[in-house]
Amino acid sequence: MARPLKINGTSGLKQMSDADLDRLQYNLRKRYASFLAYYHTSSSGVNAANGQTSSGTGPAGALNVGSVSGWTSIGSATDTKSTQQSATQERNNSGGDDYPAYPGLGTTTVSTYAYHQNQSASTLGTAFAANDQYSYLKFISPATLRTATGYNDDFFDEIITQCLTDMYSGDEVGSYRVSTSAPSSGGAGTWTDCGTWHADTTYAAGTTTHKLWVKTALDTPPGTDIKPVMWNGSLIKEVASIDETGAYQATSFIDQALIPALINKVAASKIKYEVVTSDPGGSSNRGSFTDTRQTTELQEQSFSDPTYTSTSTPSGAASAQATYFLKLNNPA
Repeated sequence: MARPLKINGTSGLKQMSDADLDRLQYNLRKRYASFLAYYHTSSSGVNAANGQTSSGTGPAGALNVGSVSGWTSIGSATDTKSTQQSATQERNNSGGDDYPAYPGLGTTTVSTYAYHQNQSASTLGTAFAANDQYSYLKFISPATLRTATGYNDDFFDEIITQCLTDMYSGDEVGSYRVSTSAPSSGGAGTWTDCGTWHADTTYAAGTTTHKLWVKTALDTPPGTDIKPVMWNGSLIKEVASIDETGAYQATSFIDQALIPALINKVAASKIKYEVVTSDPGGSSNRGSFTDTRQTTELQEQSFSDPTYTSTSTPSGAASAQATYFLKLNNPA
């Protein structure tokens, strides 16, 4: 693989090291995670300043509670609870039992959650634009420089593959989990609250709310923050026009070249979530959530002339009726 180049000393060039590339692909995943977080936390659901042009549309890989036009259903879950029921009977003047039999507990569906994922190429970075301006320089021989010219470049394939691996089984920046509170997996970092994923309500034993979280950063980023150099003109031979990439230009390299490459892989179902009812285990298990109900019955009787009433009321602790898992498929 011909690696991107960086400034060596004051005027030379050298290939980026493993540590340099570790930080570059981390910055890429951090950037992608920022788009996911923005989709969930912004009222418009779109970040027009960063390439998203369709209002309310999240990038490929984004999850949503509820249907979104063009998005793929990835499963569903229900929230049920037990209900109080009463049976009544008028006074029995024939010598029989005046109180009716206890009716038992009822069950009602509080909510049905339909989960969807954007599994198509999104409006975020749809084209590999202006290679000479936004791409990177590489050596193709000791004396020849060239810009990367498309997604089939070995470097793009390698760095995107590493991104997907780290999202799945590494530090998890750029991926989702479901939990009642901020997760701690993948090393210390920042998890952004993306809203309610599932609320488990009961008759009288409280409500447990599971939220969707996306990891957006690490407390201690990997590698070294060395920026690649890029071509700042129209002719490859004009080496004098090479500038070390500054903050804005580095963002352009990520937004205009690397983000589209990552989006293409994600849209090809490389980052695919499902809601399942069996524990997928390992790195595929991105959190579980449960539908519970109180199944113990408190029995009470009352009389209001001429009516006798027998009442069954849910009581005690709630027990699991169904358990769901958010599954992330292995991108390998």
